[in-house]
Amino acid sequence: MAISTEQFSFRETKPHELDIFIDILERAALWMEENKLNQWIPGSFVAPKTRAHIENTISLGNAYFIIKTSPASTSDSTDNNKETIIGTFTLNYTDSFDQMLWTELVEDWTDAVYLHRLVVEREYKGFGLGPKALHFAELEGLKRGKHFLRLDCMADNKLLKAYYREKAGFKEFDDYPGERLFGRFERPITATLP
Repeated sequence: MAISTEQFSFRETKPHELDIFIDILERAALWMEENKLNQWIPGSFVAPKTRAHIENTISLGNAYFIIKTSPASTSDSTDNNKETIIGTFTLNYTDSFDQMLWTELVEDWTDAVYLHRLVVEREYKGFGLGPKALHFAELEGLKRGKHFLRLDCMADNKLLKAYYREKAGFKEFDDYPGERLFGRFERPITATLP
């Protein structure tokens, strides 16, 4: 059965969905490790400090699910559509991690929306959901008066760095030095509000 791109949307993660959000991240981290992609470490999202950070992001309304909607079965009379959670991402505006990565590079590090933890479940790759999430992030930043979309990844994740640079239109900055090196990317917000 073909899937239409109109069947995908985004919605805020609800506080009681924290474990679902973390499970998706953990599956992605395990897949990355199995495929020798240095990005996330399995088990890191269930660690108390990271879990609390994600929980706080959800409480601020800055954590999102990528949703696939399909018609409900005829036996389900309470809802016209069935919702399947197929991905995650977060948007930050004043996070200390982003401040650490960007203060030395830009005049005003707060003039951006920061995208983190973007995951699409493997079976839904190829539907253009990454670019749609980037566009959604731009719109959310625009609503808040931001002028840039920024993100980061591990500095030695060559595949992801090439995608951001070559396919997603981001400018790459020097890697952030530290215990772990981070690649830093920025592009101006070009979206317009409807």
